[in-house]
Amino acid sequence: MDDFYTALFHGHVKPSGIMNFLQHQYIAERCKPGADVVDVCCGRGLQLPTLYKSAPHIASYTGLDIAPENLREARAMVGRLEEHYQSTFSVDWATTDVSEPWPASVPLADVMINTSAFEHLPRERGVLCLRQMADHLAPGGVLYLSTPESPGPAPRPLQYRVHVYEWNREELEPELDAAGLEIIEALGLLPAGGEVVSAALGERFGAGAAALFARLQDVVPEAFLAPLASAAVPEAASEILYVCRRRA
Repeated sequence: MDDFYTALFHGHVKPSGIMNFLQHQYIAERCKPGADVVDVCCGRGLQLPTLYKSAPHIASYTGLDIAPENLREARAMVGRLEEHYQSTFSVDWATTDVSEPWPASVPLADVMINTSAFEHLPRERGVLCLRQMADHLAPGGVLYLSTPESPGPAPRPLQYRVHVYEWNREELEPELDAAGLEIIEALGLLPAGGEVVSAALGERFGAGAAALFARLQDVVPEAFLAPLASAAVPEAASEILYVCRRRA
């Protein structure tokens, strides 16, 4: 995942960068006091700034990643954030393959995060990762999982060359179910195309919604509008955030 904070500072704005900030902020705003947060494939810790700013009341954050260099950068970010915010929640790390059994030190998660990382795993590893995440959710815990929505049968063309395997809802939802997870919300993160979004908005909310979207296309920069366009119509999205919990 690109460091969208640094990119924006330098005036380089991409829809995917704004999307990543928005999904991180969406998650942080839903973290309850005392929550144990586990960030799966945490990378350089880009979820952390939104947690320090919007969820300083959490109990703990644990970042999991296979790459030691990513965790070194994440630790450096924590140092800067703690100096700025004087936060009190605890932070821990684990270098691990998230498709294998996790270290015993990883707590059961009230909030589990896997954003823009699932598509970097081969399919079979992704399935194993889903099972690990389900097993490490606390009772009542919530998983936030985002990944591209790529049409057609597998193996399907990749939206981005750096990805390893891209899913769609028809393929992913049965695997979530098999892991014992149920979807309680699905949010569009990036649009599948302006015409597709316009049609979906019109069908769900009426002609006024399509007209509003057309006007917004005229006046809002694409990098900012694109991550919002399909939020309420995930059927018109090219990337989806799934909100899941363990099936009772």
